[in-house]
Amino acid sequence: MHASRHVLLTVLVSLTFVGCDSRWSGQHKEAGPLPLSSPDKPIVRLVNKRKTFEQGELKQLFWDEGEGPVLAQDRIKPLLDSVPKELADRLNSTRDVSVDLYPPTRGRGGTTYEYVYDTWGVVVSLNPDVLIYSVFEPPVGPHSKLPRSWDGLSIDATRRAFLERRVEFITGGSALNIYAGTLVPWSKEMQVFSTDSKVKSEPLIFKDDRAEVLLSVGKLVFVRHGDDIEVTREY
Repeated sequence: MHASRHVLLTVLVSLTFVGCDSRWSGQHKEAGPLPLSSPDKPIVRLVNKRKTFEQGELKQLFWDEGEGPVLAQDRIKPLLDSVPKELADRLNSTRDVSVDLYPPTRGRGGTTYEYVYDTWGVVVSLNPDVLIYSVFEPPVGPHSKLPRSWDGLSIDATRRAFLERRVEFITGGSALNIYAGTLVPWSKEMQVFSTDSKVKSEPLIFKDDRAEVLLSVGKLVFVRHGDDIEVTREY
């Protein structure tokens, strides 16, 4: 048992139960969030959907960069593999805590575990592939781990719709849930990773609410607005 993580993740992939199962829709274009890309290699977003009674709506996400559709989670695997094992292990680390900290189990005695960090990984660019990690270290116990404006239980319908237009869940497991899009939650610790050797893998440092990541052609520009960081590409 452990504290729930990424409430927004649950909201973004929320399930709508239906009375009967349906067949897969087949791959088709559908509007939705996408990472930035170079002008000569645009990305086409495709989905394959199915509704089931037990699981609600299932979705497979594909990106086509001109060479045929590829599952998004397969496409970003090399990028995820570029994250140093030492950092991945740190971000996946857990700690033992008393069950008395959590109301549902208060008074039972014993311990449970929770993740030390809450981490959002957002793929903000393809060609070159760039991943941004926003890392949060919450206090022990059932406290909010994300900024309130990114917490699915705290935001209103307008805010939720805005986030759904800007970021999309790709894959997850343990602490390292991965999204794609052009919006990143602000954190004091932010890390840049890329499969392109010309892009420095280093902390993302802001000055006057602005940061840049130089690419072989152009640059990624990060502008902070409160808890949101808007990402654009300039040449």
